[in-house]
Formats: sequence, structure tokens, C-alpha cells
Amino acid sequence: QKLNMHVDFVVGDFDSVDASALARATSAHTQAIRHSADKDFTDLESALLLAVDKNSQHIIIVTAGGGRLDHQFGFIAAMFNPKLRNCKVEALWQNNRLFALQGPANCDIATQVGDTVAIQSFSDKSEKISTTGLQWQLTNESLNNFETRGVSNIATKEQVSVSVELGQLLVIHQPKGTS
Repeated sequence: QKLNMHVDFVVGDFDSVDASALARATSAHTQAIRHSADKDFTDLESALLLAVDKNSQHIIIVTAGGGRLDHQFGFIAAMFNPKLRNCKVEALWQNNRLFALQGPANCDIATQVGDTVAIQSFSDKSEKISTTGLQWQLTNESLNNFETRGVSNIATKEQVSVSVELGQLLVIHQPKGTS
């Protein structure tokens, strides 16, 4: 309601959702898909796979972030599900914007000079990574998932571009002055 968005589906076990909030969400032509709390996948993963089944090409996940650390890792991991390879997947996480790139893929990010942009490999090795609009550019370079070289880069232009040919990259945009 606060975002003034129409929601087609709400998905999950609803174990942590206020009953009145769920009732409000499902009263406006929104279908609730309920799963058992005893399952081996997250609610987010289920929702993302539903979006793929509905032929979504661009998925934006909105979250307040925070909470349990295992849920945060699971959230990011779900963004890289191989079934999402042909979708543009991004998340609005508190003040940050996250992009899951599964090569070959690219993203263009509207930034302000001084914003922080971080790039982290989410596979053993991501190859042929190129960037524009950043203080420390990458040109056809590789990153491993244990390297931290992509952290804390700075936007030098009002648009940053990141591309990867092979592998998976998590790109995080944090506007200047936010945490």
C-alpha cells in the first residue's frame, strides 16, 4: 500500500506476516499462494520461480532488509537461481539497489557522482567483466568469489555500466550519504 503498487500474488508460508496485513493484501484482487512452513526452499525462491512461470522478464524485489543473517544470504542466493538467467533481477534493499547478473549480462545504473558501487563475483570465477563510470574501471577482467577487489568503488559519472560475459556478479549500488 505504501508503495502504491498493484500486487498479483503473495507467496509464502506467512509465518511472520500479520493476519490483518495479509487480509488487506489479498482483498484487492491478489491471489495468495500458501506453502507449508515445513519446506526446503525460501518464500522468496518460490515467488521468483512463480514470476518465471508467468514469463516475467524483469523482476524487482522490494525488501526492508535486515533480519536473520541466514535469510539475508538466502535472499541473495535466490537471485542467482539458474531459472532466472533470462530475467533482469534486481532488488531494492533498504537504501541499496542490487543487481544479479548471470553472464552474458549487463546493467546500467543511474547514479550520482560519489555513490558507491560494489561488484562481487557470485561464482567461482566471473570473466570478461567490464565497467564504465567508475573510479577504478575493469576492462575484460576476472574476479573470483573470494576476492574483494570490487568492493567500495566510486561512481564518477551519472551512469555506471557493468557487464560480465561468463559467471555471476552481484552489483550493489549505494547512494552517497546512506548506509
